[in-house]
Amino acid sequence: MNSPPRVSVVMPVYNTAALIAEGIGSILAQPHRPLEVIVVDDGSTDGSGAIAASFGDPVRCHRQANAGPPCARNRGLGMARGDVIAFLDADDLFAPDKLAQQLPRLARNPGVDVVIGGRQYQRLTGGADAEPRFAPLEDDHLALQLGCAIFRRSVFERVGFFDEAMRYCDDWDWFMRAREQRVGLLIHRDVVLDQRIHTANITRHQDVAVQYQLRMFKRSLDRRRAGGAAAAVLPPLSSFLEPEPAGAEGTDG
Repeated sequence: MNSPPRVSVVMPVYNTAALIAEGIGSILAQPHRPLEVIVVDDGSTDGSGAIAASFGDPVRCHRQANAGPPCARNRGLGMARGDVIAFLDADDLFAPDKLAQQLPRLARNPGVDVVIGGRQYQRLTGGADAEPRFAPLEDDHLALQLGCAIFRRSVFERVGFFDEAMRYCDDWDWFMRAREQRVGLLIHRDVVLDQRIHTANITRHQDVAVQYQLRMFKRSLDRRRAGGAAAAVLPPLSSFLEPEPAGAEGTDG
């Protein structure tokens, strides 16, 4: 009987002291073992790193000067000992059954290197000066978001680590490179991540984010136009969707 895979969850942290304990708690609440959490404190000044360190094993902590999320994620990847990699931003939460939903899908699909689920936005509704409170915002939906996925460790040897020049959109950039290399993806509809929206989210800096999005798409087009040919067309994300179970509501009869 095969042993269960070790899962390493990489968490980049920058000034999220009010939320990080819940984020780490949502990882440790996953029933799966063996499990390790690697927290990379990217130059926080609010005590976030000390909160992470207070958990002890299996949380491992590393502190570095502020260099941005992709650098922190790469550092965590370099420290990871797991066969399966997951990511969680310090202000978000794993669903209680995230690993229970995704690890079996990865195990029974040897041609798949990345399993991706859905996310639910959670909006800050109060308690910013004490205990933050969140409520669902919009319906849940599918997204190429690192926290929604698990990865075979070997896929990073094929695609590479995160581009540290992409301080924003490093996740989208990685997924574009993966799609260009025809990495096996499996997308399922179950919600596995609560993404919490608040005033300090890095993704709220939309003017800068748009510039990096354009850079990301331009780089992908340039790679696919290698040799002066027309850009190769990527398979639509819908082609990676897990089929609906037979007889599921909404399927054609």
